Formats: sequence, structure tokens, C-alpha cells
Amino acid sequence: MNLVCPLCNGLYKVVFNCSQCNTIMVDKGPLVNLMDDYSPYLLDEITYLVDGVKRGECLHTYRCPNCGFKQNYSIERKVF
Repeated sequence: MNLVCPLCNGLYKVVFNCSQCNTIMVDKGPLVNLMDDYSPYLLDEITYLVDGVKRGECLHTYRCPNCGFKQNYSIERKVF
């Protein structure tokens, strides 16, 4: 059973509004991909140890293009 992040794999899009200015936020990808140069190449079995979320979740960073506010959202990985 493989769990995949629907956002990372382009299966669907989640829209969040900025809590500061109500502008639609932009998905900047998984938090682990933003940590260093090599983190995008980590296996899924390792990334859940790094970002601090449960094994069946993927932590995405969203950024507001208007005010620059950043917020992380945990997305449930799905079986496909």
C-alpha cells in the first residue's frame, strides 16, 4: 500500500486564503523540500521523521503573494 500526497502529485489543488489579508495563498511545496538542497531527494519513509508530522501526512508550506505571510498545512496522504 503506497500513500501519496495528492498535492505533490498534482491530483488536486487546495485553496487557502491568507489569515492576514485574505489573498489566495500559493502552495510552495512540502516543507521538507524547502529545508536544504538535498531534502527534495529524501524518500517518503524518511521525510516524516524530518518534518514532524504523522507518517500518513505531508506538510505543505503556503505563502501569501500579497503580504508574504507563510503558513504550513498538513495534507493527508491517500492510497491511489
